[in-house]
Amino acid sequence: MLPASGRPAHGLFVGSRVLPADRDLGAWLDARRIETGKRPVTLLNGMQAFDLHLSDLGVEIDVAATMNAALRPGRTGVWKTRAVELMSARRGEIDVPLVWSIDARKAATALSEIAPLVYREPKDARLDLTAHLRIPEITGEELDLEATLDSVARGMAEGHEAYRIVTRPIRARVTTEALAHVDIEHVVGSFETKFQLWGTGAGRAVNIGNAAHFIDGTVLMPGQEFSYNQVVGPRTRARGFTDAPEIVGDELQNGVGGGVCQVASTLYAAALYSALDIEERSPHGRPSSYTRFGLDATVSYPTTDLRFRNTLPYPILLHVFLPKNDAVRAEILGGEPIAKVEYLSGVARTQPFVRRITRKPFLASGKAYRHQKGIKGYSVYSLVRITYNDGRKVERGYSSEYRPTPEVFWVSADYDEAQLPALPEGATGVEGREVASSAEARTSG
Repeated sequence: MLPASGRPAHGLFVGSRVLPADRDLGAWLDARRIETGKRPVTLLNGMQAFDLHLSDLGVEIDVAATMNAALRPGRTGVWKTRAVELMSARRGEIDVPLVWSIDARKAATALSEIAPLVYREPKDARLDLTAHLRIPEITGEELDLEATLDSVARGMAEGHEAYRIVTRPIRARVTTEALAHVDIEHVVGSFETKFQLWGTGAGRAVNIGNAAHFIDGTVLMPGQEFSYNQVVGPRTRARGFTDAPEIVGDELQNGVGGGVCQVASTLYAAALYSALDIEERSPHGRPSSYTRFGLDATVSYPTTDLRFRNTLPYPILLHVFLPKNDAVRAEILGGEPIAKVEYLSGVARTQPFVRRITRKPFLASGKAYRHQKGIKGYSVYSLVRITYNDGRKVERGYSSEYRPTPEVFWVSADYDEAQLPALPEGATGVEGREVASSAEARTSG
């Protein structure tokens, strides 16, 4: 049994230091424990470096274990061994290393904050149908908690102040080898929409082409999910997107990325006609001019997404491209269609809109112009009928709510509202002064 207290052999080094004559061993080691907890350390991952303190990682001197180790020399073994150890200690030849402990929970908390900065998402292999290239997959990586803790423990034992972060690879779901099994000769389903190239359409055209480029060539293995926001990514100027009109609230405003929803809507319709499982889809706040009621899909990074899953028995490839300068087309390639898909929709209820008059000081005296056309609100029910090749029949229904879009006039500060044209059909009046039209509210399609 080792003594629980006492002084180590005279001249003995403990962690490269000698216990002062006036200090208690336990109190001295505890003070060193607090001191070393403030020691700065660095975690390294390639070119990344993360600076923190030992205490952040839950690493500290194990005072009890270090005390027992320090009291062994000259006190255990036969008398000759003890004598030799005492003489060696006097000459300063024995240095008992500090014993370290790691609070795994505290270390895990610190490393969990670093993990997202170390994480690298894998990239699936894809086909560039325009350049006829196979783009190989990129393996991702994530922090390996247990192996990193082991790395820190080894580094502490060896007296290092920098420790290697250990990562493990994340395999891509689609590999170059898997691309060889994708049949690009057969179209499972497709859809095409058109857009304008002039005026405000110029910016939309740029964004539509850019979003299509990010998606084109994406491969989904059976059971794999597609996320529009994950594939297209943030809509920023640095990534090739530009200003174009987009819906903000109930008015059109310029924003970076306007037009990407048309690509989402076109791809959504193609996926629906291919009998894929739609897992997330949201309608626009107003009907879209480029597609039918219920076949639109709005997206907003990173909150509102379009997601669907490949439920077909073979890999599929998403071919999204511009067949003409003013059209975007989405094709699902991969094999013979497994079903016939019919899409039906009907308007259950309409809602009138209002005229909104906004005074703009920058307009010249007596000037006014219509900034936005008014559109009725619609409650739409959609029905998808799927007849599989084996005779099975499935029906899926969903609703889309399109809010009324106000007619917006911008007028100068001194403009006489009485000079504006008469209210169009479907409008109940000027916003805040409208008169409810029960007949209009009951209209059904």
